[in-house]
Amino acid sequence: MDNKCYMDIKEIKNPTSKVEQLSHVLHCFNNNIFEVVYDKSQPALVKYIESLDKKIFKQDGMQFLYFTSGTTGLPTGVFKTKENSLTQAKALLKTLEGMKFNRVVTTVPFVHIYGVDIGAVVPQLLDIDIWTKENFLPQELASEAEKEGTLVVTTPVFIKALNRIKKDANFSKSYFLTSTAPVSKEDGKIFHELYNTSVSQLFASTETGLMGHKKDDEDILEAYEGVSIGEKYKMLRVSSPFVTKKILNNGVIEDVKPPFQTEDIVEILNEKEFKLLGRSSNLAKIAGKRISTQQIEGIIEAMDGIDCVLIKIRKDDRALKDEILDIYVESKVGLDAKVLRKVLKENFGSMNIAFKIFNNVSITRSSVGKKIGFKEL
Repeated sequence: MDNKCYMDIKEIKNPTSKVEQLSHVLHCFNNNIFEVVYDKSQPALVKYIESLDKKIFKQDGMQFLYFTSGTTGLPTGVFKTKENSLTQAKALLKTLEGMKFNRVVTTVPFVHIYGVDIGAVVPQLLDIDIWTKENFLPQELASEAEKEGTLVVTTPVFIKALNRIKKDANFSKSYFLTSTAPVSKEDGKIFHELYNTSVSQLFASTETGLMGHKKDDEDILEAYEGVSIGEKYKMLRVSSPFVTKKILNNGVIEDVKPPFQTEDIVEILNEKEFKLLGRSSNLAKIAGKRISTQQIEGIIEAMDGIDCVLIKIRKDDRALKDEILDIYVESKVGLDAKVLRKVLKENFGSMNIAFKIFNNVSITRSSVGKKIGFKEL
């Protein structure tokens, strides 16, 4: 879209732009070429992957190896087969039966399962063109969504932004899909009323693939066709053809046995419906990527003069970026915001991480040494 030109699907060495990522990943998919897919703009992630033995990357029958941050702070590699992607795409399309699309517009990068499987494989199965560009303004996305038969693959940030600009537009002949970060009931309702269309929120993870979906201001998630749901200790367990069979954890291949145990706290309503109540892990969703608070705590505690750090995730439905990191710092010197932004950029690239620093606190611990809270000094 930047150059108003069409790019054929082809192999591209070291793809960097979204158009190049899209072209290359579909080339690999169509030709059964194994590929490691990850965000090369994150310096710490690039360094970690380069340190691994490349021999373990290639596993029989695998199509992609995605890398995502894990709860331990170390990136986790998730292997996916072509069948994982195809069956998942077909399950998603079944929920859109009766809708006709002639183009897909996607704002997301093609460096994770959401971008590749939803933003690339789905439109290829529909045999329609994919429109993308490096960066979108909300007004630009609104203009594209006005075109009849457009399927928009985006993030909750854009839904909130479109609500704020309140553009005089009608998207009644288009449809929106967003990533797994939540769209609040209020934002879902406003979007539907403002633009006369719906936004379907996809609940998924790299390990499990798609699990459930809901629309606009709905509370209840419906499991996709082929997905079996259950719970253990109030946390969601899933079995489906979309779930990975192998994970690369700290350089070691681990086989995944169904059902897959997630960290999501749920209320199971029946065999196909559930409510998401929260998650037990300390994972923040930043620009569509999972970042472990433990990883950021470790980065900050490695800085000179910092004794201990505790990070809490705070939700703010009024903000465009709805997950904010409250950083509590035990230190004699205190932590400066400008210094921290520089350190985070060195580790995560240009990713914009929203945070607030609370200096002059004492971190409290449990009897086994786990950080459990703080008190002001």
